[in-house]
Amino acid sequence: MKKKIKKDLWKALLLCVILTINLCQISVMAAEAENTATSAPEAPAKPESYDWEIQSNKIPGWPQGPKVVAETAILMDIDSGSILYAKGIDEKRAPASTTKIMTAMLALEQVPFDTQITFTDEVNNIEADSTHIGIKPGETLTMKDCAYAILLASANEVSSGVAEYIGGDVQTFVDSMNQRAKDLGCQNTHFVNANGLYSEDHYTTARDLAIISCAAFQNETFREIIKTPYYIVPETNITNETRWLNNHHKMVLPDSSEYYEGCLGGKTGYTVKAGNTLVTYAERNGIRLVCVVLADINEHYNDTRALFDYGFNNFQKVSPSAVDLTPAKKDTLGSKLIEQGSLNTIFQESSLILPKELQKSLTFETALEEDHTLQITYRYGDTVLGTSSTQATDEILTAAKDLGIQKEERTEGSIDFQKENEKQETNVVPDNSSTSSQSPKGLLEELAHNFRQLPNWKYPALIFIGAALIFYIVTLILRIQRSRKRRKRRKNRKKGASS
Repeated sequence: MKKKIKKDLWKALLLCVILTINLCQISVMAAEAENTATSAPEAPAKPESYDWEIQSNKIPGWPQGPKVVAETAILMDIDSGSILYAKGIDEKRAPASTTKIMTAMLALEQVPFDTQITFTDEVNNIEADSTHIGIKPGETLTMKDCAYAILLASANEVSSGVAEYIGGDVQTFVDSMNQRAKDLGCQNTHFVNANGLYSEDHYTTARDLAIISCAAFQNETFREIIKTPYYIVPETNITNETRWLNNHHKMVLPDSSEYYEGCLGGKTGYTVKAGNTLVTYAERNGIRLVCVVLADINEHYNDTRALFDYGFNNFQKVSPSAVDLTPAKKDTLGSKLIEQGSLNTIFQESSLILPKELQKSLTFETALEEDHTLQITYRYGDTVLGTSSTQATDEILTAAKDLGIQKEERTEGSIDFQKENEKQETNVVPDNSSTSSQSPKGLLEELAHNFRQLPNWKYPALIFIGAALIFYIVTLILRIQRSRKRRKRRKNRKKGASS
């Protein structure tokens, strides 16, 4: 009887211990669940593009720019064309509705504001869920109404209708868009429509889009439209109600959480395949910048803000006459013109965008061109900052003649540090090497950059390839060993037979 009681006591004790342990575990799990519920949610992981190479950060003595989510991005000085920040600026991407910058620029140049435009069935040739303001075939708007609809409301049907009105058909107008892009020096741009709806053959680059945006910004009417918060389209021959067009660009709206001080407007863009695209203009302390981000996820405003802050905080606008600027060593013409004071007026009328903290020397190089213009190229170390051109005076021509300097053939397009430095080890950082082959370091960096741009399935693919390679090597070694054993056995047999 006593043994049975003891046995029951041990069972009860064991049961209590088990229950205690379970209760402790439940309490711990509940506490962990409570902590998890009350803790702040983790920030979403950055995409691979966040760590992609920033070319401008490789320039010696250049301010280091921020990482951005956008796959490609550029920050350019509007007045000089100098590039302050460069990330994949020559990689082709879909521009989406930022295409309308080119559309509006051509339309504003060719059609007066009071022109009446009657739309055709072309307004129906857009995707059903794309941005529009409900224009119907036969409806008439003024060119002013159309311009605001294109740039503020991003109306796709209005863009196509204006393109048809100007060109006679949309394709003819699109051809003129492509021609203007070429005339501006764009080398990687091709349009197939006037509104930016996605097509594989419709593409541009951050550099080209910045060039187009700078050209459009020279138009005073364009500048006025893009900074307008809203516009009201009056009643038309078909629609008896007014249409309110709100500016889609949040950084120019004072009551928006995305508002940026000094923003002068811009153009938004989005399609599922293109992602978010954004062109933005801003001005502070006499510096006017344009920022372009392409293939962005949902960080296009944050990326733009970071790039503008980088530009305004790290660069200054100065006159060449206000800095220690010396002619290049081999520039005999520049040296002579400096001695006789022939460049004083040119320097005073020009401007440069320079880092606030100068770490490299500033030099210039002169070239006399066929049309009797003097082109001056400014450099920060080995990096080309920009150029200025002026009609050569008799004094300059005489100096060139005395030195026996021949006129050089005029080069097309503007010069900037990326294009100049493509001849060097990388597409941004120049060196003094005389060879044209890429260094091992540069090659490894290029391979790493290309690897990062591969799709997400690159890792299992590489693992599979590596496993297959290892299997092949092991199989090869085994075959070699077997072959050696066979040869050895044959030799032993021959020796046994001969003995």
